[in-house]
Amino acid sequence: MSKLNEANDRLDAAMASLEKAVEARRWHTAGASDAPQQTEQLQGELDKLRADFATLRETSGTVSSRLDAAIGRLRNMIDE
Repeated sequence: MSKLNEANDRLDAAMASLEKAVEARRWHTAGASDAPQQTEQLQGELDKLRADFATLRETSGTVSSRLDAAIGRLRNMIDE
């Protein structure tokens, strides 16, 4: 597995952990008076992180494809 794939897997795991943490916080603070505001703030931050994550995943895919193409061209040049 490439380092890029490993990094993507770690990001996936981190996002899953964040989502679980927000959900757990909702559950534990259901009765607190300031819980809705804090939960909304956490949800907003999580939504932004999801968007950033999607952008990073797309960028890493593009970079990976470009690197594979460059490596292929270099191998062709070496073989000639």
